[in-house]
Amino acid sequence: MDWNAFLVPALRGLAPYRPGITEEKLRAEQGLHDIHKFSSNESPFPPPPGVLAAMQRALEQSNRYPDSGALLDKLARHQRVPADMLALGNGSIDVIASLVQAFVPADRNVVLSEYGYCAYPPFVTTQSAALRIAASGPDFGHDVDRLLEQVDSNTRMLIVDSPTNLSGRSLTAAQLEHLIAQLPSNVLLVLDEAYAEFADDDAPRDTGQLPLSHPNVVVTRTFSKAYGLAGLRIGYAIAAAGLIDALSRIRPPFPVSRVALAGATAALDDEAHLARVVETTARGRARLAADLRTLGATVVDSSANFVLADFGPHAAHIYDALLSHGFITRQMSAYRLPTHLRIAIGTPDEIDRLVDLVRRLVGARTGSDANGVLA
Repeated sequence: MDWNAFLVPALRGLAPYRPGITEEKLRAEQGLHDIHKFSSNESPFPPPPGVLAAMQRALEQSNRYPDSGALLDKLARHQRVPADMLALGNGSIDVIASLVQAFVPADRNVVLSEYGYCAYPPFVTTQSAALRIAASGPDFGHDVDRLLEQVDSNTRMLIVDSPTNLSGRSLTAAQLEHLIAQLPSNVLLVLDEAYAEFADDDAPRDTGQLPLSHPNVVVTRTFSKAYGLAGLRIGYAIAAAGLIDALSRIRPPFPVSRVALAGATAALDDEAHLARVVETTARGRARLAADLRTLGATVVDSSANFVLADFGPHAAHIYDALLSHGFITRQMSAYRLPTHLRIAIGTPDEIDRLVDLVRRLVGARTGSDANGVLA
Protein backbone atom coordinates (compact mmCIF):
# COMPACT_ATOMS: atom_id res chain seq x y z
CA MET A 1 0.00 0.00 0.00
CA ASP A 2 1.40 3.38 -1.00
CA TRP A 3 0.27 5.50 1.92
CA ASN A 4 2.01 8.53 0.43
CA ALA A 5 -0.72 8.55 -2.22
CA PHE A 6 -3.33 8.96 0.53
CA LEU A 7 -1.67 12.10 1.85
CA VAL A 8 -2.93 15.58 1.14
CA PRO A 9 -0.90 16.59 -1.95
CA ALA A 10 0.87 19.44 -0.16
CA LEU A 11 2.32 16.98 2.36
CA ARG A 12 3.81 14.42 0.01
CA GLY A 13 7.19 16.09 -0.33
CA LEU A 14 7.65 16.83 3.37
CA ALA A 15 10.26 15.07 5.48
CA PRO A 16 9.29 14.26 9.08
CA TYR A 17 10.85 16.17 11.95
CA ARG A 18 13.78 14.21 13.41
CA PRO A 19 14.34 15.00 17.10
CA GLY A 20 17.84 13.56 17.21
CA ILE A 21 19.29 10.58 19.03
CA THR A 22 17.56 9.78 22.31
CA GLU A 23 19.17 8.48 25.47
CA GLU A 24 17.19 5.25 25.14
CA LYS A 25 18.40 4.68 21.57
CA LEU A 26 22.04 5.30 22.49
CA ARG A 27 21.75 3.06 25.51
CA ALA A 28 20.26 0.23 23.45
CA GLU A 29 22.61 0.51 20.47
CA GLN A 30 25.92 1.10 22.24
CA GLY A 31 25.30 -0.29 25.70
CA LEU A 32 26.18 3.00 27.37
CA HIS A 33 24.73 3.94 30.73
CA ASP A 34 26.48 7.22 31.56
CA ILE A 35 24.71 9.44 29.04
CA HIS A 36 24.58 13.24 28.86
CA LYS A 37 22.08 14.82 26.50
CA PHE A 38 23.10 18.21 25.10
CA SER A 39 21.10 18.01 21.87
CA SER A 40 17.57 19.28 22.55
CA ASN A 41 18.17 22.44 24.60
CA GLU A 42 16.52 20.91 27.65
CA SER A 43 17.18 21.98 31.22
CA PRO A 44 19.59 19.66 33.06
CA PHE A 45 17.82 20.53 36.31
CA PRO A 46 14.73 18.50 37.30
CA PRO A 47 11.61 20.24 38.59
CA PRO A 48 11.78 21.36 42.24
CA PRO A 49 9.97 19.39 44.97
CA GLY A 50 6.91 21.66 45.03
CA VAL A 51 6.33 21.11 41.32
CA LEU A 52 6.76 17.35 41.62
CA ALA A 53 4.32 17.26 44.54
CA ALA A 54 1.71 19.19 42.57
CA MET A 55 2.08 16.81 39.66
CA GLN A 56 1.72 13.80 41.96
CA ARG A 57 -1.52 15.20 43.35
CA ALA A 58 -2.79 15.74 39.81
CA LEU A 59 -2.00 12.13 38.92
CA GLU A 60 -4.42 10.99 41.60
CA GLN A 61 -7.23 12.69 39.63
CA SER A 62 -6.25 11.31 36.25
CA ASN A 63 -9.73 9.87 35.79
CA ARG A 64 -11.03 13.44 35.31
CA TYR A 65 -10.55 15.76 32.37
CA PRO A 66 -8.30 18.73 33.15
CA ASP A 67 -9.43 22.25 34.05
CA SER A 68 -7.08 24.95 32.78
CA GLY A 69 -8.67 27.80 34.74
CA ALA A 70 -6.11 27.93 37.58
CA LEU A 71 -3.13 28.13 35.25
CA LEU A 72 -4.79 30.70 32.97
CA ASP A 73 -5.58 32.91 35.95
CA LYS A 74 -2.03 32.63 37.28
CA LEU A 75 -0.51 33.29 33.86
CA ALA A 76 -2.75 36.32 33.47
CA ARG A 77 -1.35 37.78 36.69
CA HIS A 78 2.19 36.76 35.73
CA GLN A 79 1.99 38.42 32.29
CA ARG A 80 -0.35 41.24 33.42
CA VAL A 81 -2.95 40.55 30.74
CA PRO A 82 -6.59 39.38 30.90
CA ALA A 83 -7.03 35.61 30.94
CA ASP A 84 -9.03 35.76 27.70
CA MET A 85 -5.81 36.82 25.94
CA LEU A 86 -4.19 33.44 26.65
CA ALA A 87 -4.28 30.08 24.88
CA LEU A 88 -2.57 26.92 26.12
CA GLY A 89 -1.01 24.24 23.98
CA ASN A 90 0.94 21.01 23.94
CA GLY A 91 4.15 23.02 23.91
CA SER A 92 4.34 26.46 22.29
CA ILE A 93 5.04 24.86 18.90
CA ASP A 94 1.55 23.32 19.06
CA VAL A 95 0.05 26.79 19.42
CA ILE A 96 2.14 28.12 16.52
CA ALA A 97 0.95 25.27 14.30
CA SER A 98 -2.65 26.13 15.17
CA LEU A 99 -2.06 29.81 14.42
CA VAL A 100 -0.89 28.93 10.91
CA GLN A 101 -3.78 26.53 10.43
CA ALA A 102 -6.34 29.08 11.59
CA PHE A 103 -5.10 32.22 9.88
CA VAL A 104 -3.07 31.32 6.77
CA PRO A 105 -5.16 30.34 3.71
CA ALA A 106 -3.70 28.78 0.58
CA ASP A 107 -3.59 32.05 -1.35
CA ARG A 108 -1.40 33.83 1.23
CA ASN A 109 2.24 33.59 2.29
CA VAL A 110 4.27 33.43 5.47
CA VAL A 111 7.61 35.19 5.93
CA LEU A 112 10.38 33.33 7.77
CA SER A 113 14.05 33.96 8.41
CA GLU A 114 16.62 31.82 6.60
CA TYR A 115 17.81 30.35 9.88
CA GLY A 116 14.53 30.45 11.77
CA TYR A 117 13.33 27.32 13.55
CA CYS A 118 13.18 24.46 11.06
CA ALA A 119 9.81 23.23 12.41
CA TYR A 120 7.93 26.22 10.95
CA PRO A 121 7.98 25.53 7.17
CA PRO A 122 5.92 22.30 7.28
CA PHE A 123 3.07 24.14 9.00
CA VAL A 124 2.92 26.56 6.08
CA THR A 125 3.28 23.86 3.43
CA THR A 126 0.41 21.93 5.02
CA GLN A 127 -1.82 24.92 4.29
CA SER A 128 -0.65 24.99 0.63
CA ALA A 129 0.49 28.53 1.37
CA ALA A 130 3.71 30.08 0.08
CA LEU A 131 6.93 30.63 1.99
CA ARG A 132 9.00 33.78 1.65
CA ILE A 133 12.46 33.43 3.15
CA ALA A 134 14.55 36.40 4.29
CA ALA A 135 18.33 36.14 4.40
CA SER A 136 19.65 36.09 7.93
CA GLY A 137 21.85 38.64 9.61
CA PRO A 138 25.19 38.21 11.40
CA ASP A 139 25.71 35.04 13.45
CA PHE A 140 22.56 33.48 11.95
CA GLY A 141 20.32 36.02 13.68
CA HIS A 142 17.38 37.88 12.16
CA ASP A 143 17.81 40.83 9.81
CA VAL A 144 14.69 42.91 10.43
CA ASP A 145 14.95 44.98 7.27
CA ARG A 146 15.31 41.86 5.11
CA LEU A 147 12.30 40.33 6.82
CA LEU A 148 10.27 43.43 6.08
CA GLU A 149 11.42 43.40 2.44
CA GLN A 150 9.81 39.96 2.04
CA VAL A 151 6.40 41.19 3.22
CA ASP A 152 4.00 41.87 0.35
CA SER A 153 0.27 42.32 -0.15
CA ASN A 154 -0.28 38.56 0.17
CA THR A 155 1.60 38.11 3.43
CA ARG A 156 -0.58 36.93 6.30
CA MET A 157 2.04 36.07 8.93
CA LEU A 158 5.68 36.61 9.91
CA ILE A 159 7.20 34.17 12.43
CA VAL A 160 10.33 35.09 14.37
CA ASP A 161 12.04 32.98 17.02
CA SER A 162 13.92 35.22 19.44
CA PRO A 163 16.30 34.00 20.76
CA THR A 164 16.69 31.76 17.73
CA ASN A 165 16.57 27.98 17.98
CA LEU A 166 19.72 27.71 15.88
CA SER A 167 22.20 30.20 17.30
CA GLY A 168 20.57 31.76 20.36
CA ARG A 169 20.76 35.24 18.86
CA SER A 170 18.01 37.56 20.09
CA LEU A 171 16.36 40.60 18.59
CA THR A 172 17.24 43.75 20.48
CA ALA A 173 14.48 45.92 21.88
CA ALA A 174 15.16 48.48 19.14
CA GLN A 175 14.97 45.85 16.40
CA LEU A 176 11.65 44.51 17.65
CA GLU A 177 10.25 48.02 17.97
CA HIS A 178 11.29 48.74 14.37
CA LEU A 179 9.78 45.48 13.12
CA ILE A 180 6.42 46.14 14.76
CA ALA A 181 6.33 49.76 13.62
CA GLN A 182 7.00 48.90 9.98
CA LEU A 183 4.90 45.74 9.70
CA PRO A 184 1.43 46.27 8.18
CA SER A 185 -1.31 45.91 10.76
CA ASN A 186 -3.00 43.17 8.70
CA VAL A 187 0.06 40.91 9.01
CA LEU A 188 0.33 38.76 12.12
CA LEU A 189 3.70 38.82 13.86
CA VAL A 190 4.27 35.60 15.82
CA LEU A 191 7.11 36.10 18.27
CA ASP A 192 8.34 32.70 19.45
CA GLU A 193 10.08 33.31 22.79
CA ALA A 194 10.86 29.78 23.92
CA TYR A 195 14.22 30.94 25.35
CA ALA A 196 13.19 34.39 26.56
CA GLU A 197 14.03 33.76 30.22
CA PHE A 198 17.71 33.31 29.28
CA ALA A 199 17.98 36.44 27.11
CA ASP A 200 20.52 39.17 27.81
CA ASP A 201 19.82 42.68 29.05
CA ASP A 202 19.50 44.25 25.58
CA ALA A 203 16.71 41.83 24.61
CA PRO A 204 13.10 43.08 24.61
CA ARG A 205 11.35 43.07 27.99
CA ASP A 206 7.68 42.78 28.91
CA THR A 207 6.87 41.42 25.45
CA GLY A 208 3.74 39.81 26.87
CA GLN A 209 2.29 43.31 27.01
CA LEU A 210 2.69 43.90 23.27
CA PRO A 211 -0.66 42.38 22.19
CA LEU A 212 -2.44 44.91 24.41
CA SER A 213 -1.30 47.76 22.18
CA HIS A 214 -0.57 45.85 18.96
CA PRO A 215 -3.41 43.42 18.16
CA ASN A 216 -1.48 41.86 15.26
CA VAL A 217 1.30 40.64 17.61
CA VAL A 218 1.20 37.14 19.11
CA VAL A 219 3.78 36.14 21.72
CA THR A 220 4.39 32.47 22.49
CA ARG A 221 6.18 31.06 25.52
CA THR A 222 6.96 27.60 26.84
CA PHE A 223 7.58 25.79 30.12
CA SER A 224 9.98 23.39 28.37
CA LYS A 225 13.23 25.32 28.74
CA ALA A 226 13.89 27.51 31.78
CA TYR A 227 11.11 25.88 33.80
CA GLY A 228 12.43 22.38 33.05
CA LEU A 229 9.09 20.83 32.04
CA ALA A 230 9.94 19.67 28.50
CA GLY A 231 8.53 16.21 29.16
CA LEU A 232 5.12 17.63 30.06
CA ARG A 233 4.71 19.53 26.75
CA ILE A 234 3.04 22.77 27.78
CA GLY A 235 3.26 26.26 26.31
CA TYR A 236 1.01 29.21 25.64
CA ALA A 237 0.23 32.20 23.46
CA ILE A 238 -0.58 35.77 24.41
CA ALA A 239 -2.72 37.59 21.84
CA ALA A 240 -5.70 39.87 21.38
CA ALA A 241 -8.83 38.39 22.95
CA GLY A 242 -10.62 38.23 19.62
CA LEU A 243 -7.75 36.35 18.04
CA ILE A 244 -7.69 33.87 20.93
CA ASP A 245 -11.43 33.33 20.54
CA ALA A 246 -11.05 32.70 16.81
CA LEU A 247 -8.16 30.31 17.45
CA SER A 248 -10.25 28.32 19.92
CA ARG A 249 -12.55 27.22 17.10
CA ILE A 250 -9.95 24.81 15.75
CA ARG A 251 -8.29 23.76 19.00
CA PRO A 252 -9.04 20.24 20.29
CA PRO A 253 -10.80 19.87 23.63
CA PHE A 254 -8.49 19.54 26.64
CA PRO A 255 -5.22 20.05 24.74
CA VAL A 256 -3.05 20.00 27.89
CA SER A 257 -2.99 17.21 30.47
CA ARG A 258 -3.96 17.60 34.10
CA VAL A 259 -0.40 16.78 35.20
CA ALA A 260 1.10 19.39 32.86
CA LEU A 261 -1.33 22.04 34.09
CA ALA A 262 -0.48 21.28 37.71
CA GLY A 263 3.26 21.31 37.06
CA ALA A 264 3.19 24.60 35.18
CA THR A 265 0.97 26.27 37.79
CA ALA A 266 3.32 25.26 40.59
CA ALA A 267 6.40 26.23 38.56
CA LEU A 268 5.17 29.82 38.26
CA ASP A 269 5.16 30.05 42.06
CA ASP A 270 8.81 29.03 42.49
CA GLU A 271 10.53 32.16 41.25
CA ALA A 272 13.67 31.37 43.26
CA HIS A 273 14.19 28.10 41.38
CA LEU A 274 13.73 29.84 38.03
CA ALA A 275 16.26 32.51 39.01
CA ARG A 276 18.82 29.85 40.02
CA VAL A 277 18.37 28.01 36.74
CA VAL A 278 18.77 31.18 34.67
CA GLU A 279 21.84 32.32 36.63
CA THR A 280 23.52 28.91 36.54
CA THR A 281 22.79 28.61 32.82
CA ALA A 282 24.28 32.04 32.08
CA ARG A 283 27.49 31.16 33.93
CA GLY A 284 27.71 27.80 32.19
CA ARG A 285 27.06 29.35 28.79
CA ALA A 286 29.86 31.88 29.24
CA ARG A 287 32.28 29.22 30.45
CA LEU A 288 31.46 26.72 27.70
CA ALA A 289 31.79 29.36 24.99
CA ALA A 290 35.11 30.58 26.37
CA ASP A 291 36.54 27.06 26.67
CA LEU A 292 35.50 26.09 23.13
CA ARG A 293 37.00 29.29 21.76
CA THR A 294 40.25 28.46 23.54
CA LEU A 295 40.24 25.21 21.59
CA GLY A 296 39.85 27.17 18.35
CA ALA A 297 36.14 26.75 17.69
CA THR A 298 34.11 29.72 16.49
CA VAL A 299 31.23 30.19 18.94
CA VAL A 300 28.23 32.46 18.39
CA ASP A 301 27.27 34.76 21.28
CA SER A 302 24.08 33.17 22.58
CA SER A 303 21.14 34.48 24.61
CA ALA A 304 19.68 31.01 25.11
CA ASN A 305 20.55 27.84 27.04
CA PHE A 306 22.96 26.53 24.39
CA VAL A 307 25.82 27.58 22.16
CA LEU A 308 26.41 27.07 18.44
CA ALA A 309 30.01 26.17 17.67
CA ASP A 310 31.79 25.84 14.34
CA PHE A 311 34.43 23.09 14.55
CA GLY A 312 35.36 23.26 10.89
CA PRO A 313 36.51 19.97 9.35
CA HIS A 314 36.72 18.39 12.80
CA ALA A 315 32.95 18.62 13.44
CA ALA A 316 31.91 15.14 12.30
CA HIS A 317 34.79 13.48 14.15
CA ILE A 318 34.04 15.39 17.34
CA TYR A 319 30.31 14.62 17.12
CA ASP A 320 30.91 10.87 16.62
CA ALA A 321 33.54 10.65 19.31
CA LEU A 322 31.44 12.53 21.83
CA LEU A 323 28.53 10.24 21.03
CA SER A 324 30.66 7.14 21.60
CA HIS A 325 31.43 8.50 25.07
CA GLY A 326 27.76 9.14 25.88
CA PHE A 327 27.62 12.88 25.04
CA ILE A 328 24.76 13.67 22.65
CA THR A 329 25.15 16.99 20.81
CA ARG A 330 23.21 18.23 17.80
CA GLN A 331 24.52 18.24 14.25
CA MET A 332 23.11 21.17 12.29
CA SER A 333 22.72 19.55 8.89
CA ALA A 334 19.04 20.49 8.88
CA TYR A 335 20.21 24.09 8.64
CA ARG A 336 22.87 23.28 6.01
CA LEU A 337 25.66 23.90 8.51
CA PRO A 338 27.63 20.63 8.52
CA THR A 339 30.62 22.03 10.41
CA HIS A 340 28.51 23.28 13.32
CA LEU A 341 27.39 21.57 16.51
CA ARG A 342 24.77 22.95 18.87
CA ILE A 343 25.51 22.16 22.50
CA ALA A 344 23.04 22.77 25.32
CA ILE A 345 24.25 24.01 28.69
CA GLY A 346 24.50 21.13 31.15
CA THR A 347 25.39 21.10 34.81
CA PRO A 348 28.81 22.52 35.77
CA ASP A 349 30.20 19.00 36.07
CA GLU A 350 28.83 17.99 32.66
CA ILE A 351 30.39 21.06 31.05
CA ASP A 352 33.77 20.22 32.60
CA ARG A 353 33.60 16.66 31.31
CA LEU A 354 32.48 17.64 27.82
CA VAL A 355 35.18 20.29 27.40
CA ASP A 356 37.86 17.94 28.72
CA LEU A 357 36.77 15.28 26.24
CA VAL A 358 36.78 17.73 23.31
CA ARG A 359 40.25 18.88 24.36
CA ARG A 360 41.55 15.31 24.38
CA LEU A 361 39.81 14.43 21.11
CA VAL A 362 41.21 17.41 19.24
CA GLY A 363 44.65 17.05 20.79
CA ALA A 364 44.84 13.37 19.82
CA ARG A 365 43.72 14.11 16.27
CA THR A 366 46.27 16.87 15.70
CA GLY A 367 49.10 15.70 17.92
CA SER A 368 49.12 19.06 19.71
CA ASP A 369 48.34 20.32 23.19
CA ALA A 370 44.89 21.32 21.85
CA ASN A 371 45.30 25.07 22.34
CA GLY A 372 43.76 26.77 19.34
CA VAL A 373 44.13 23.68 17.18
CA LEU A 374 40.85 24.26 15.32
CA ALA A 375 41.77 27.71 14.15
